[in-house]
Amino acid sequence: MTNRHTFFGLALVLASYSFSFAQDEKSLIDWQRKDLTSDGVAGVSSLKAIELLKDRKPKKVVVAIIDSGVDIDHEDLKDNIWVNADEIPGNGIDDDKNGYVDDVHGWNFLGNANGTNLDEANLELTRIFRKLAPKFQGVESAKAVAAEDKADYALYVKVRDEINKELKESAQEFAQIGAFVTIFNMADSAIKASIKKDSYSLDDVMRWKPEGEQQTMFQQVLSGVMTDPNFSKAELDKYYDYLNDKVSFHYNPKYDDRSLLGDDPDDFANRFYGNNDVSAPHNDHGTHVAGIVGAVVGNGIGMDGICPQVELMILRAVPNGDEFDKDIANAIRYAADNGAEIMNMSFGKGYSPHADEVHKAIRYAEEKGVLMIHAAGNDSENIDKAPNFPSPFYEFQSTPCQTWLTIGASSSNADNSLPGVFSNYGIKNVDLFAPGVQVYSAKPDNNYEYEDGTSMAAPVTSGVAALIKSYFPNITGVQLKELLVSTCTNYSNLKVLLPDPEYNPKKATKFKKLSRTGGVVNAYNAAQRALELYP
Repeated sequence: MTNRHTFFGLALVLASYSFSFAQDEKSLIDWQRKDLTSDGVAGVSSLKAIELLKDRKPKKVVVAIIDSGVDIDHEDLKDNIWVNADEIPGNGIDDDKNGYVDDVHGWNFLGNANGTNLDEANLELTRIFRKLAPKFQGVESAKAVAAEDKADYALYVKVRDEINKELKESAQEFAQIGAFVTIFNMADSAIKASIKKDSYSLDDVMRWKPEGEQQTMFQQVLSGVMTDPNFSKAELDKYYDYLNDKVSFHYNPKYDDRSLLGDDPDDFANRFYGNNDVSAPHNDHGTHVAGIVGAVVGNGIGMDGICPQVELMILRAVPNGDEFDKDIANAIRYAADNGAEIMNMSFGKGYSPHADEVHKAIRYAEEKGVLMIHAAGNDSENIDKAPNFPSPFYEFQSTPCQTWLTIGASSSNADNSLPGVFSNYGIKNVDLFAPGVQVYSAKPDNNYEYEDGTSMAAPVTSGVAALIKSYFPNITGVQLKELLVSTCTNYSNLKVLLPDPEYNPKKATKFKKLSRTGGVVNAYNAAQRALELYP
C-alpha cells in the first residue's frame, strides 16, 4: 500500500503543457508525536506519555514490520533492528530449527534460495483473470456456463472488465505523461546547453533567447512549470513510474509474477521458502513504515520513532503490486512463532482467493496474544461496503479477531480536514484514526521524506501500542487493543469533510461516522489509563 497521488489532469497542446499534483501539507517533522493542547497539532501525545511514565523502567518490545522490506543498515534504524539471537549469521545452517536458514533479522517471502527477489507484481484481480481466462475466454453469456461454474464466470467477467477499463485509461494517460516527460527533458537539456549552466532559475528561462519554434515551445514549457507552485519533477517522475507499473505489471495478465520465484502460491503446505534478504528491492515503503514505529530516539539523526524501546523484526511479503495470501499467512505465522508482540501491516487489497488460509494464520497469532495493526487503505472508500483484505472478520467467521485494529489516517489539524482525503473509513470496520498525512520518516540510503497514507497511520498506532507495552509488559494483546480503543482523543462530533480524492467541500459528515470510536489514538490517555488498571 503505497503513497496515493491525486493527479488532476494533463493538457497537451502543441506548445503548452501543464499539470499539477495534490499540494503537500506543510507540517512539522515530528508532529505525530505531539499533543493538541500543548502543541496545537492533533498528534498522539507520545512525548507527553513518555514524560508521564519516566519513573518506570521500560522493556524492549518486538514489532514485526510485514512490508516491502527495510533498509536495515539505515543510520536511524540499524540499532533497533531485531536480531535472532539463536541464529548464527552466514553459516548456512538453520541453527534455531525454525525452518528458516540464517533468519538473523527476519525473513523474505518474496525471494528464493538462489537469491532471486520479486519486486514488481500483478494485482490480485489480474492473477484471478489469468487463472480463469483459459476456461472462460470467448464465452459470451452466463447461459453457456454450467451451474457449478457460474460464480467463477461472474468473477471472471468482473475482473476482465476492470482490467480492460484500467488498461485503457492508464495507457492513454501514460502516453500523455510520457510525451510531457520527453518534451520537458528536451527543454531542460536545451536551455542548459544554451546558457552553459547545469542549473537555472526562472529569470534564466525568461532571459533565454530561443532559436526557432521548438526552443520557443521549450521556453513556454519551462516557464509554465516553474511558475506553478505545485510542480515537482520528482513527483512527475513518481507518477510516470506509477503509470508504467500499472500498464506493465499490475494489470498486465501476460506478466506472470510468481513464475520468477519458481514457487506455487497456491501450495500452502510449503511454508519454508524464500531467503534472508530483508532489504531486497522496493524497500522504500517498508523503511518509512519502520522509521515511524522505531527510528532511534534522541540520537540527533533524522527523526525519532514513536517507541524508544523497540526491536523491529523485518518480514518482506509486500511487492510492488498486491501481496500473495500465502506470503502474508506465512509472515504472520513467522512473527507469532518468533517473538513478535505487535505486527504492523501497512498493505491491503480487494480480493483474497485464499482468505481461509490467511484467517487461520490470523487466528494462530490471536491465540498467541499478538496485537495485529492493519492500515484501512487509501481509496477514500467506506470499507463497511468495499472489501479490504486481510480482515479480522471474514464471512465464514462467527466472531472477529480480538487482537486486531484497523486504522484510518488523520491530519495534524483538529478541524474539518482532520481525516486524510485519501483515507478509507467505516463505522464498523475502522477502529480508530492516527496521524497519516505528511508524516516524516526514514527512506533507504540514509534519506528521509514526508509520506501520506494509512500506511503511515498504522505504524503510528503500532508505535503507540509498543510504547505502552514497553512500560506494561504483562498487558495482553486483547487488553492492549481495548486500552487504545477506549482512550482515543474523542473527535466524535467534529464536523469534517468526508474523505474524497477531489476534496469536495460539500461532502461533510461527523467524525464519529468514520470509525468505531470517532477518535484518534492517544498515547498519553492510554498511559494514564494503564497506570490505573495495571499498576
